[in-house]
Amino acid sequence: MEVKRIVVLANSIKKGARCVAGREVGFESQLVSGTWIRPVSGESEGELEPRHMRIESGVRLKALEIVDIPFTRYSSDPIHPEDWIVDTKRAWQKVGELDANTLDTFAEQPKNLWLESTSHTERVTGKFLLNQPKHQSLYLIRPADLRIELTCEHNRFKNMDQRKTRVAFVYHGQHYQMSLTDPDFTDRYCMTYPAIGAHATIVRPSFIDNCLLCVSLTPEFNGYHYKVAATVLELP
Repeated sequence: MEVKRIVVLANSIKKGARCVAGREVGFESQLVSGTWIRPVSGESEGELEPRHMRIESGVRLKALEIVDIPFTRYSSDPIHPEDWIVDTKRAWQKVGELDANTLDTFAEQPKNLWLESTSHTERVTGKFLLNQPKHQSLYLIRPADLRIELTCEHNRFKNMDQRKTRVAFVYHGQHYQMSLTDPDFTDRYCMTYPAIGAHATIVRPSFIDNCLLCVSLTPEFNGYHYKVAATVLELP
């Protein structure tokens, strides 16, 4: 068993459960070491059910909280090199909270967000990812011209209407669009969806030009890993 202390930078929706990720911090201080950690379970896509992430205090986990998480082993997934298998027999322990004024120091500056010339900007193949040096499946970036697009479409395969929440932004001159899976943001700002077939509703909270975005890659689905915006973090 190994315990890692992380500052939570994502606690997003994944298959009706949760996907948690953060950066490891030292045990003697709250200085960031730079290492991403993504706790995963033994479920089909590693999603975390309540039984996988028992918080000692019993309170829901929030972004920027610092927490000690017990693990059984490293996952050794080359596509998701940040993944560690959680120890479900032991509780997670909250130990503090990051000062939001230091959040901007966490921002990363990759050249691009997994851009593959033969794929749409919202997805990428595993073959491409495995050929990238120093590959990581999580980034915390500062976007430009960010907006949230709310739509409602009919899914003919499931024969049901579906609301879709997507984020569009520019990073290093490249336009991106991807699903937004941040439940806290959507609960606060994404309440009015348009009718089926109507134009998208655009959401731009006042802080949207002063925020960081945690972007992540999903497990493989139909031959692709999809890019998602896991968390929108407001800067002071």
